Amino acid sequence: MHSLSLVGLRRRTLLQSGSALLIPFSPWAAAQPKVPLTLSMAINRAGKMRALSQRSSKAYVQSTLHVLPDKARDIMLSTQRLVTGNLDELTTAGPSANVRTLLQTLEKDSAALFALTAETPRKDGLVAVTRAADVMLESADRLTKAYEGLSQQSSAKIVNLAGRQRMLSQRAARAFFLIAAGQDTPAFNKQLATARIEFNQGLTTLQAAPISTPSIRNELELAKSQWTFYEAALSKTASAEGLQNVATTSERVFEVMDNLTLMYDAALRDVLG
Repeated sequence: MHSLSLVGLRRRTLLQSGSALLIPFSPWAAAQPKVPLTLSMAINRAGKMRALSQRSSKAYVQSTLHVLPDKARDIMLSTQRLVTGNLDELTTAGPSANVRTLLQTLEKDSAALFALTAETPRKDGLVAVTRAADVMLESADRLTKAYEGLSQQSSAKIVNLAGRQRMLSQRAARAFFLIAAGQDTPAFNKQLATARIEFNQGLTTLQAAPISTPSIRNELELAKSQWTFYEAALSKTASAEGLQNVATTSERVFEVMDNLTLMYDAALRDVLG
């Protein structure tokens, strides 16, 4: 299972989701040229895979706790599809040799994670899944920073930062679930506390960014309000209701931050244009 390629995972994901009946795999279709990516789009795509590593492992831990298990399964399947699509898009964009190497490492590390999450979620698999997710996180972070380093615009850092907020939203929930699942260790308690601190710091930095347009500032206010609900859920004990609240609020914050990152991406493209 650990040697599955992303192509194999793509086929498995389509079969599990029932989509294979609608979208048959076609090597010719997969080879079609795609719209060239701007640098800000590449930063966004690469940065999102940091969040997807944590989101997939969060959903795995969530499943072992029997918290909204159907939703958790959908998250794991959709995460595989998103990672596969992002890697395909970045690879066909004609990256430099250095970036191509980083992409290949990320492909290997994501395949290792998805081989583990494809198994029936079980508590004795929590540590292995968490470690694999963090290896993927590090690979995705190196790739994101490589793209950011190619930009001459300091504003590119904002796309990276906004994208990192997505990851922190999922990392905090995963740590909360791990503790509830019996992994009440100093390391995971520190992960939870650090993710919360860094998310708050990130919001402060984004609010002060000059590239923030009025529409972005409105979305930031929404992010702040959703984060308030989420932090309240993270501060409570891991009751059945509390676990479900963390599951749902973490998803809302992820969605808002994903939208914000797209808005920063668009704003940066306007600057570059």
